[in-house]
Order: sequence, then structure tokens, then C-alpha cells
Amino acid sequence: MIPGRRWVFSLIAQRGMPPHIIRHSKMVRMVAVAIGHAMREAGLDIDLVLVDRAALLHDICKADSIAHGGDHALLGQRLMESLGFPDIGAIVGQHIRLASFEVNEAMVVNYADKRVMHDRVVSLEKRFLDLMERYSPDGGNSERILAHFAHVVQIEQAVLKAARLESGWLEALNLIPGDHPLYGGGRFLGERGPAEDQDHDVDLERVDHDEPAQVDE
Repeated sequence: MIPGRRWVFSLIAQRGMPPHIIRHSKMVRMVAVAIGHAMREAGLDIDLVLVDRAALLHDICKADSIAHGGDHALLGQRLMESLGFPDIGAIVGQHIRLASFEVNEAMVVNYADKRVMHDRVVSLEKRFLDLMERYSPDGGNSERILAHFAHVVQIEQAVLKAARLESGWLEALNLIPGDHPLYGGGRFLGERGPAEDQDHDVDLERVDHDEPAQVDE
């Protein structure tokens, strides 16, 4: 089962996700959906609805982790599992490090997150330079970050090959408005069938603070 967008944005509001993380998550979703759509056009069986929801929720426990410690990917996975969405949880749990090198929804969201610095699509090099400056200003974590960078370069090669994309093409997403019918309005997501029909006209740029999350949506 995959929740509707109203449920997703309600959960984001309930968890008190900071505005800058919301902006980041929306851009990660845009990149992930673009990659997933390209992979589908290339013949791969990628669930775009699952990608959409998991990308929006990949940092659902980031604020908790900053405030109280812990691995926010693992915390997010456990939260989504407890709410009855293990498929989303599995992707959220892998958005920092993948459990396998299989080209699937988890790899799409993982790579999309690595291409978004704050709320802009950038190259891997720029993204990891930013990580180095923020998390290793004294060089103490540089070896670990560089090792992670080398691993993500391999992920990038696999993703771009599967999607038949050039790396620089994704940066054009910075120019696309949030209400674009593919990357914002998401009307193509109706392919999931009647269970998702009610979500077609939901504005992905809107966070509905008044609607409580309903697990049985």
C-alpha cells in the first residue's frame, strides 16, 4: 500500500519538518520522478508513485536526528514501517547507503538526493564539496566522505546508463516550475488506478497543515 499525497504532506506537517528540508525534499522528488520517468521510457519497471512518495519522505526524521541524535535514514524507515508503509520505509532507509546495487526505486531516490544541494540540482562534485565543508571542516571525516563519493559515482554511472540520460541534463530541472504537469502536478501518477485518482489534482507544492494523516487513506 502507498499513501496519497494528502497523507504525505499531512505527516510532514505533523512531524514539524523545517521549511528548508521541505524545499529540499520537493526538489529531490522532482529529480527522482524525472529519472524514474526516463527509466520507464527506457523499458525499466519503476514504480513512479512509490518514487514520488519515498522521495518526499526521505528526510522525514532529519529534524529528529538533528535534535536528538540517531541515524535519520533508519529512524525514517522505522517510522514508515510503524505506519504500515514498509515499501516506502525500505527506500527511506537506503537514501544514504544502498543495500544493493540493483537499479530500482531505492537507487533512484538515493541518487536524486545526492544531486540536490539544499533545493538546487548540482553536480556530484559540488554536492560532496558542500558535504566536506559542513561535516569535515577540519578534515577529520574527509576519508569517509571521499569513499562515499567514489561509491556514489558508481551509482551515478548505473543510473544514467539505465535512464539513458546525461548528468548535466538533470540541472535543467532547476528551471522547471513546481506546478509543471509532470514534475509538479504529477497527473501521470494516475496510472496507479482508482486508489490514487483522488490525488490527481493535489498541488505538490502545498503542505496541508489542517488535514490529519490517515493511515487507511
